[in-house]
Amino acid sequence: MSEMWDKCAENFFVRSGTGLLIGGAAALVFFRGGIPRTAVTALSTGFGAGLSFMECKLAFEHPEWKLAPFSFRKFSVPKPLSKKEQD
Repeated sequence: MSEMWDKCAENFFVRSGTGLLIGGAAALVFFRGGIPRTAVTALSTGFGAGLSFMECKLAFEHPEWKLAPFSFRKFSVPKPLSKKEQD
């Protein structure tokens, strides 16, 4: 059970931090004033925290559902379908 709490805490900090960084970068690019920048950054941080809360809630309610480890996945372009697969 404490392992689950550790994963949830890690998930919370990673998701909130990601929202903070993405929101902060977007706010710097798109807004000039301090208040709009703060609002956009806070909103995106809240989205990350909310996502983390939802995932942890599901993990505690359904033990078979596991929290995925955080990883930076490489972007991959899907292969085009062959002629046989298209038909």
